[in-house]
Amino acid sequence: MSLADQLASIEKNLNNCAYAKMYNALSPADKKALDEAWLKGYSQNTVLMALRAEGIKSSNEAIRRHRIGACPCQKKPS
Repeated sequence: MSLADQLASIEKNLNNCAYAKMYNALSPADKKALDEAWLKGYSQNTVLMALRAEGIKSSNEAIRRHRIGACPCQKKPS
C-alpha cells in the first residue's frame, strides 16, 4: 500500500463517528425528538435507554465523545 493510500484510509476512519452515523439513519421525526431531548437537558443515560428501547444501537461513550466534540467527525455538540 502506498503512503497516499495509507493517508486516505486514515482520513476515511477519522470521519467515522458512530453517533453521527446513528443520527443520520434516523427518520426526520426521530431526529427532531432527539434534538429536543438534548435541548430539554435529558441525560445521556436517558437518551441511550430510549434509543435502545427503539432498537437503535448506540453507546454512552459514542454519545459523550460526540457531544463534547471529541469524536472523529468533530461536529459541534448537539
